[in-house]
Amino acid sequence: MENRYETYEKVLQHGVDQAPSIEAALDPVLERGIDSVYLVGCGGSLAVMLPLEKLLHDHSAIPCYALNSNEFLQEKPKGFSKNSLVVLSSYTGTTKETVEAARFAKEAGAFTMAFAGNADTPLGHSVDVVFANDAPIGVTDSKAIMLYHIVLYVLEKRGELENYKGWKESLAALPKALRTIRENETRSKEFVDFIQEGPMIMVTGSGVNYGEAYMFAMCILQEMQWIPAQWIHAGEFFHGAFEILVEDTPLLVLHGEDKTRPLSQRVVDFASGITKRLFVIDSKDYVMEGVKPEHRGLLNPFVFMSVLGRLGDDLADARNHPLSTRRYMGKVKY
Repeated sequence: MENRYETYEKVLQHGVDQAPSIEAALDPVLERGIDSVYLVGCGGSLAVMLPLEKLLHDHSAIPCYALNSNEFLQEKPKGFSKNSLVVLSSYTGTTKETVEAARFAKEAGAFTMAFAGNADTPLGHSVDVVFANDAPIGVTDSKAIMLYHIVLYVLEKRGELENYKGWKESLAALPKALRTIRENETRSKEFVDFIQEGPMIMVTGSGVNYGEAYMFAMCILQEMQWIPAQWIHAGEFFHGAFEILVEDTPLLVLHGEDKTRPLSQRVVDFASGITKRLFVIDSKDYVMEGVKPEHRGLLNPFVFMSVLGRLGDDLADARNHPLSTRRYMGKVKY
């Protein structure tokens, strides 16, 4: 029987395999020309798109905005137009505000692309193109691979990217590399002990990795484990949050290799002299076989997805609290 790590690799490979379809879908839109990019979703579906905003900021002057679906709907940004590319995400494909955002964008004439577990959903029916990947593990990681393909191809067609072929090779190496990282993670017991002791967990990250800090704190710890947690941008840590740091405050730091590494390093340096409950996940400690060195920094979110995916699973098992458990979501009207 296939184990969870084999399944994980196959799910990620599905994301890699969508590259030709993504390029074909974007070709006519990019030939016509786009003047802005909007990344629209809620919760984890929004968090997974935050690195794309940073990727575009790093390579292009094209305006890019990552917005909560309802915020996008209520604000109707002045910069949004029929020449915008709108990328939406909802795993269930039924998130009400994301479906409404898709319909609004499409009716305005913008090109809409969506990601859902199942294409035959309200979101899938409300966009120009939908990509689906319903899988028991690694769905977010697979979706992120496809999302990176979108942004990298936009950059390539705009003439703003060096070595698109090399970037594709780095993405193609992710399924095996991330499986190895997830399968070989050795800090589960230490992490479970770190979390189990409570109280509120502080989670920090910066740059392309901030989305992972946000996602783990809100979606895994709060939503799926009912553990009080707060995500904090590493650059904002010293503008308020550090005042509650004491000897027994649990602090999880996602320490990446992008241009903002000095921000998380500052948090590590300060916190290590105060709290005994510091847990640092440093992307430099993990081998990403096949990923080109020059791409590692911007691809760091995949390291944290893999590591935190494993640690989250083991935490749920240790607490006998399945990640599928909900108190309100999908159970009551809200």
